[in-house]
Amino acid sequence: MADADRPLVRLVVGVCVIPHELGHALPAWLAGLDIEVTVLPAWDGDGTPLARFNAPLESGTPLWLIRLIALAPLPLYLGVAAGAGAVVPPNSLVGFPVLVALSFWAVLSQGDLAVAASPERVRETGEFLAPASSQTATVMLLLSPATVLAVSLLLFW
Repeated sequence: MADADRPLVRLVVGVCVIPHELGHALPAWLAGLDIEVTVLPAWDGDGTPLARFNAPLESGTPLWLIRLIALAPLPLYLGVAAGAGAVVPPNSLVGFPVLVALSFWAVLSQGDLAVAASPERVRETGEFLAPASSQTATVMLLLSPATVLAVSLLLFW
């Protein structure tokens, strides 16, 4: 991304994506892992990630913990949506922006799903990175609207 070095671009992208990455970072931090979040990381693979969460992994890191960290933004922001639904009036002006933000932060990326699907490989490489596949793309495409629907129901029902 040619504009990635401009501070304003990093700031805008960071404001949008850091909450999602913090959804990964929270359980990693609670587990005692050293966390790293990078906005607009250098990338040689397919696509261009807006941000990247990472934490060094050891051979004894439990597979369930790797999966939990990879999937954590979804239940975290569904929980936030449930809490916000108790205080945000359904017809208020803030309802739609809250829906958009919480949905964006809760949706799992192909990378998140690839890590959750291949925790053994992730542990072997020692970092939160796994190749995406057609299966993870399909799951992401099905899970994304379901996530938005779930956030909507929790906020407004």
